[in-house]
Amino acid sequence: MVTGYDTEPCPPGSYSSKQGTEPPFRTYQAFVWALYKYFTSFKQELTTIERDLIGKDETVTLAGVLDRLTPHLAQIKVLHKVFCTGVAEVPPETPNVVRASHLLNTLYKAIIEYDSVGEASQQAVALLFSLWTETVRPYLEIVDEWIVHGHLFDPAKEFIIQRNKDVPVNHRDFWYATYTLYSISETVESEDKLSDAASGSSTGEQGSKSQLTMVSFLKPVLKQIIMAGKSMQLLKNLDCKEAEQTDDAERKSLYTLFLESVQSRLRCRDDSPVDTVTEQQATKQSLIKMQSIVAQHLQMDDIHDPLLAINFARLYLEQSDFHERFSGGDVIVDRSSESVTCQTFELTLRSCLYPHIQKRYIECCGNLMTTLKKDYRLLEYLQAMRNYFLLEAGDTMYDFYTAIFDKVLEKESWQQLAFLNVQLQEAVGQRCPEDSSRLSIFLETIDPVRKKQPINNLDGLTLSYKVPWPVDIVVSSECQRIYNQVFLLLLQIKWAKYSLDTLAFSGRSTAKRLEGTPEEVKAKEPINQQIHRMFLLRVKLMHFVNSLHNYIVTRILHSTGLEFQHQVQEAKDLDQLIKIHYRYLSTIHDRCLLREKVSFVKEAIMKVLNLVLIFSDRWQVGFGAWKIESIDKMESDFKNCHMFLVTILNKAVCRGSFPHLESLALSLMAGFEQC
Repeated sequence: MVTGYDTEPCPPGSYSSKQGTEPPFRTYQAFVWALYKYFTSFKQELTTIERDLIGKDETVTLAGVLDRLTPHLAQIKVLHKVFCTGVAEVPPETPNVVRASHLLNTLYKAIIEYDSVGEASQQAVALLFSLWTETVRPYLEIVDEWIVHGHLFDPAKEFIIQRNKDVPVNHRDFWYATYTLYSISETVESEDKLSDAASGSSTGEQGSKSQLTMVSFLKPVLKQIIMAGKSMQLLKNLDCKEAEQTDDAERKSLYTLFLESVQSRLRCRDDSPVDTVTEQQATKQSLIKMQSIVAQHLQMDDIHDPLLAINFARLYLEQSDFHERFSGGDVIVDRSSESVTCQTFELTLRSCLYPHIQKRYIECCGNLMTTLKKDYRLLEYLQAMRNYFLLEAGDTMYDFYTAIFDKVLEKESWQQLAFLNVQLQEAVGQRCPEDSSRLSIFLETIDPVRKKQPINNLDGLTLSYKVPWPVDIVVSSECQRIYNQVFLLLLQIKWAKYSLDTLAFSGRSTAKRLEGTPEEVKAKEPINQQIHRMFLLRVKLMHFVNSLHNYIVTRILHSTGLEFQHQVQEAKDLDQLIKIHYRYLSTIHDRCLLREKVSFVKEAIMKVLNLVLIFSDRWQVGFGAWKIESIDKMESDFKNCHMFLVTILNKAVCRGSFPHLESLALSLMAGFEQC
C-alpha cells in the first residue's frame, strides 16, 4: 500500500478517519486514487468479459479474450514500471519532499519516453496523463492556499518549498530565512537544501554541478509564487486591510480558474462546425489529437510544463463537452508541422495558468509595497539613512561633526559617549526631533596599532539608527554596517577639509608668530620663502581634498542617490526592493574606493588626508617649531602620493574599468605639478 495510512483509497483532498499519527501524504494519496480509478475501470472490463462467457450469446475463444485484454495488460505494465521507479524503489527513510518530487518527475519522464515512440504509445501517454492529473492536484492546492491566504499548508512536508518554524513573521530575518527550497539531484539522488536567505535571492538558485529536478510546471513562476506567498503572509501579520479582502465563498481555486481559462480559450478558437460523427468516434479522435499535440509540446527543448499538459487530459476526463473542442476542424494534427502546432498550444497553455499566478503576485506584492510606503514610512526611513549616514542633511550633521573637530583642534578629549550623544541629539533634535530618539552613536574597540596615524583616530566611531519592523527587513544590520563604512570615510574627508579651511591665511598673523623666533634666520632659505612654500602646499592640499570631496558628494552620492530613488519607486515587490537597496549600497561602497580590491588607492588617499592633519597641526603651532626638512618631506610625500593616484586613476579610466573615476582623475591631474 502506497499511502500507509488506510486500506481504503479515498479521493485527494478528503481524509479517512482511520489515519495514523503522521499527517497524510497527499501526493501519494492522489497517486493511489488515480490507480484505484483505473483498476476500477479494468475490473468493469473483466466483469463484462465474464458476463459474455456466462451468457454464451456468442462464441468466446481464448484468443478473443487475450485480444480484448492486451491493451489493458500493456497499460498495467506501464503502471507497474512507473510504480516501481517512482515509489517502490525509493528508500523508506526518504523525506516526503523528495518522494513527491521524484514521483511527479518520474511520471513526467514516462510521458516523454512513451510519447517519443510515436502513435504506437498513444494509449500509454493517455494513461500517464490521467495519472498525473490526479497526482499533481495537491501541489496546486498548496500553491493556491499560500498565495491567497499566506498559509503554506503542508503538514506532510511534501511541497518543494517549506516553512522554517524557528523564524517568526515579525522577525527581521523573516524575509531571508523563513522558507527553504528543496531540489533533488538527478545524478546522485540526494537532497539539496537551497535556502533563499544568504544573497537576498528568493528562488534558491544553485550552480550546475549536477542537474536538479523540480516539478517542472512551477519553474516559470516559482519566483512569483514565493514572492506572493511571503508577501501575503507578511500582510496578514501586519493586519493589512488588503489582506482581508479574500472571500472563499465566492473565490474560485487556482485549479478551477485554469480549467475555465483553457475551456474559454478553446471556445474562442472554435470557428468550425463539429464533424458529424458518433460520440464514440469523436471521443476517440479528440483523445488522439490531444495526446499527439500535447506530446509534441512536451518534446520541445526547454519547454517542460507537466501541469499544463496534464490538465488538458483532466479537462478531457472531467468536462463533458471537452471532446467537442478537439473534434472541430480548426485543430490540425500533423507531426510534419509540429513547430506551428506546438507554438499554438504553448501560447494557449501558458495563457491559461501563469496569468492567474502572475495576477495574484502583482496584487499581493503591490499591496505590500503600498502598505510599507504609506503606513510604515519606508521611503522616509530610507531618506533618513542617507541624511545621517551619507551626510545629506548637511546643516544637521555639520553641527555634530564640527563639535568633534573643534575638540581635536583644542587638544581636548572627545572620545566620550556622553559628549558624542549629546552633540548628536542637539544637532538632530533642532531640525528632526522625531529622529533624535532613533539615532545614537557609540565607539567600537579598535586595535591601537590601527590608530597610529592621526586620520585613524576616528576609527570606531559608529552611527546607529533604530529602524522599526518591518522596515528593518530592507534596512538590515548588514546594510547599516556598509552605511557606517561610507560614513567614516566622509568624516575623515570632512575632517581634513575643515582643518584646512579653518587655518588662518593672513601673512600678518604669521609675521607675529615669527617675532619671537630669531633662530630661523640661520635657516637654509629666507623665511619669506618658507612661508611662501607653506602657503603653496596648503593650496595644493586644499585642491586635492576639495577634488576628492566634490567627487564623493556629487559624482557618487548625489547622482547614485537620484538613480536609487527612481528605482525604489519602480520596485514591484519587496525582494526587488531589498536587492535595489543592497545594490545601491554596494555601488557607493565600491565607488568610494572601499572595496578590498582597490585598497591601495584608498591607502594613498589616507596618506594625503593624514598629511593634511599633520600640516594643519604644525601650522597651528607656528613656524618656531618647524624645520625646513619637515617642509621638504611633506612636499615630497604629497607629490609622490599625488603622482601615484593620477597615474593609477588615468590607467583605470583609459581601460574603461572605472568610468566614474574620470572626473576625479581629471581634477587631480589639473592640480598636478610636473617636476
